[in-house]
Amino acid sequence: MGGTANAQSEPKKTLAVLDFDVRNYPVDAQQLIDKATIELIRINKFEIVDKYDIEYISKRDQVDLKGCYSKICLGDIGKRLKCDFLLTGSYDLLGDRVAVTVRLYDVAKGSFTESASRIYLNIPQQNLTMMEVAVKDLLAVANDENLIKKLTISEEYESALNNPETAVINNNGPRLGITAVVGSSTKILMADPKTGGFGYSLPALTSFGYQFEQVFVNSGDFQALFEFIPLIAGLEYGRVIPSANVLMGMRNSRTGWEFAVGPNFTTTVTAEGYMQGEDFIIRSTQGYDPAGKDVITRLDSRGDLAVSTGLVLGFGKTFKSGKMNFPVNLFVVTPGRGDSWRIGTSVGFNIVRKKTPSFTPMTTQTKPLSPAASGASAQRITIQ
Repeated sequence: MGGTANAQSEPKKTLAVLDFDVRNYPVDAQQLIDKATIELIRINKFEIVDKYDIEYISKRDQVDLKGCYSKICLGDIGKRLKCDFLLTGSYDLLGDRVAVTVRLYDVAKGSFTESASRIYLNIPQQNLTMMEVAVKDLLAVANDENLIKKLTISEEYESALNNPETAVINNNGPRLGITAVVGSSTKILMADPKTGGFGYSLPALTSFGYQFEQVFVNSGDFQALFEFIPLIAGLEYGRVIPSANVLMGMRNSRTGWEFAVGPNFTTTVTAEGYMQGEDFIIRSTQGYDPAGKDVITRLDSRGDLAVSTGLVLGFGKTFKSGKMNFPVNLFVVTPGRGDSWRIGTSVGFNIVRKKTPSFTPMTTQTKPLSPAASGASAQRITIQ
C-alpha cells in the first residue's frame, strides 16, 4: 500500500522548451516554441518549466537562449534551469519538402535520448500542425493517420489541410464512356430505319466529351463538387448525338469515393403516332388515321429533333497519381421524352489546377529571449 502511494505521488520530470533551428526555413520560431509547449501541456507527461522562470534565469545570468542547439549549450542551460529535460529541434527545407525534427535532451546524461523526424510537404500554413505531429511522435502519442497522409503524401486527395490557401480546385479533362439503353427503346434502336428504327447492332453507344469540374475545398472528410460534362455520342453509327450533364455532388477526401446528381439534356428524334400491330404509324404515313387509337410520342428515326431531359445519378471513385486524377464512374439516367432507362460507365483523366491566392511566407522573428510558454495545467489551455 505504501509503495503504491509513493509511486502515485512521484513528481513528474521537468522539461523546458528552448529554441528551434529555423535558419533554413522561413517560419516564426517563437510560434513553434509556443505550439510545442501547448502540446506538451495537453499530453501532460512532463512538468513544463514556466516561461517566467526561464526569463528570470536568462536575465540573471545574462544568457541569450537564441541559437542554443548544441549539447554543450543545452547542458549549460539545463543546469541553470535545474530541469530534467530540454526540447529543441529544427525545420529544414529539402527541395519542395520540409524536414521537421524534435529532440529530447537529458540534462543528467548529457545526451539526446529521444528524437522524432518526418519529411512533410512544404505547406507553410501547416507549420504549427507539423509541430503538433512531431511532439506526439516524440512522446509516442497516436496521431491521426489521415492528417499524416495529407501533410506528407502529394498524391493524397485535396482538402483544406493540404490546400490551406485554396478555396476552389479545377479538375478539367476528357471523358469517354459507353451507355446502354434498357427498356422499350431497345428494339427501336436495333430495328430497320425504314420502320422508324436506327439500325444499331447493339442498344449501346460510345460517348466522348470533356469534364469541367470544380472542387470546393474544406477541412472535413467530404468536398463539394460541381461538374459540367458536354458529350457527343453515336459516332460509331454515323450519328452525332449531343448531350450535357450538370451535376452536383460530394467526394470523400480520405478514399476518393464520390457521388453526384443532376439534370441530363440529350438531343433525340421522336414522332407522334399510334401502334397498328407491330408497326408504329406516324403522321407522315399514308393512310394515317388515329381515330379510336391511343396516340403516343416515342423514339423514331423518321421523327423530328427534340430535347430529352432526365435525371443523372452517378457514383464512382477518383484514383490519383501525383497531380493527375483518373475518375471511374457508373451512372444511370432516368427515362426522358420518348426514351428508356440508360445505364453506363465513364472514365477519364484530368490535372489538378488550383485557384490559389498569392502567399508570402512568414519570416523568422529574432528576439533577445525566446522562453517557452507558461507551465499552466492543461485545463487552463483553450485551443482556438
